[in-house]
Amino acid sequence: MTQPSIPLSPASSPLADEYAALARGEHAVGPRGTVRFAVSTYDPAEGKGDLFVALGLARALRAEGWGVDLWPIPRWADDVPADTTVLVSMIESFVPGLVPSGTATVAWVRNWTAQWASLPYLAEYDAVWASSSIAAEELAGAVGHPVEVVPIGVDLDLFTTEPGGTTETGGTPTPRSDRTVTTVNFWGARRGVQDVLQQVAPVEPIVWFAANVDHVDAAPGVELRPAVSYFALPEVYRAAAFVVDDVIAPAAEFGTLNSRLYESLACGALPVTTCALGLDELGLADVPVFTDAPSLERVLAMPTAERDALAERLRAVVVDRHSYAARAAQVSPSLDAVVARAATRSGPRDPLLRWAALQREVLREVERERDLHRSGVEDINRRLIVSEEAVAVLDRARRTAEQGQHDARVERDALAVRYDALTHSAEFRVLDRLGGVARALRRRS
Repeated sequence: MTQPSIPLSPASSPLADEYAALARGEHAVGPRGTVRFAVSTYDPAEGKGDLFVALGLARALRAEGWGVDLWPIPRWADDVPADTTVLVSMIESFVPGLVPSGTATVAWVRNWTAQWASLPYLAEYDAVWASSSIAAEELAGAVGHPVEVVPIGVDLDLFTTEPGGTTETGGTPTPRSDRTVTTVNFWGARRGVQDVLQQVAPVEPIVWFAANVDHVDAAPGVELRPAVSYFALPEVYRAAAFVVDDVIAPAAEFGTLNSRLYESLACGALPVTTCALGLDELGLADVPVFTDAPSLERVLAMPTAERDALAERLRAVVVDRHSYAARAAQVSPSLDAVVARAATRSGPRDPLLRWAALQREVLREVERERDLHRSGVEDINRRLIVSEEAVAVLDRARRTAEQGQHDARVERDALAVRYDALTHSAEFRVLDRLGGVARALRRRS
């Protein structure tokens, strides 16, 4: 009987089309008003985490009667539309100076807490949400008032143990393998988990779906594969026993944990993470944590029955507490409060904040052009290096050929000298005369 395995080409969820419609702004109008999310992009194909978190909450808010839309970076130099009821910023570099004064603003600090806390305009937001209690304390000190803890979550219609729906809607469970996967992406900066994966030696190699996989170092304990789309992740997680997670240092400092934690558990796989901080307040303190290759190998050697029981118990916590539907219900009073506060304001935003927003976008464009220039220069340098290496190869071949010709000439000249010496020797002359006599005698006979 063939054992279950990790799919080579996992299928995309049918919900991908619904998410794409949300990203296109097809549901921007709702009876409670419009919530716009300031995000890096509106294109799900770019694989940006801030976008999927925003769309996850947006989909749940739509069910609560809100219209939802995106406000991506390419539009940040424009005035935010006047019909925006609430603007939720997902990125610290968004300056709320071009938001209408009657629009409520929320800063949702998912990670990079220290950077958010250092912003001189953070107090301009009507509300600040943090992803952990430790982050909330840090941010409260910066803004001078309490900060609500709103962790990220998971869409339980997308990340589920049954493809095509729940058990109640007729979905069929996916056969689960004993394999371990990771979906940690590589964006140029080396991740801490890479050093562990270079040394780990599990029974079967860990399947690593990574962005920029061609730039990831191969290792005996890892099977490298290209990244899959966000909407194919559920099928990957449904087939996996364990999912290796890696929390970046700025997030680990404040216990602001990854979506991967919730998404893998929602699909019935057991996550193994690098950060214990923040798990307890989520009700997930029993999620296994590793620090090096041996500790990861010990977790992956967990007996199947123990692993499945732990995954199911933790999954129940995620289903009960950490869905985006639960988040939407949680933030509903906060949204009502900031909308009421914004309704009391009159006049434009602070002119200095507006100026800062415009200058920030000028700087962003300069940074973009600099990066493009740098990328072009690096590409030219790479091509020069390749050309120089090719020239070096040709030069070595030329020198080898020239050396061969020189050696042949030396050998030829040496043979000529030896031939000349031989033909002028006394022995040669005697032998030559004897040869002539012999030839004459043969002719006579």
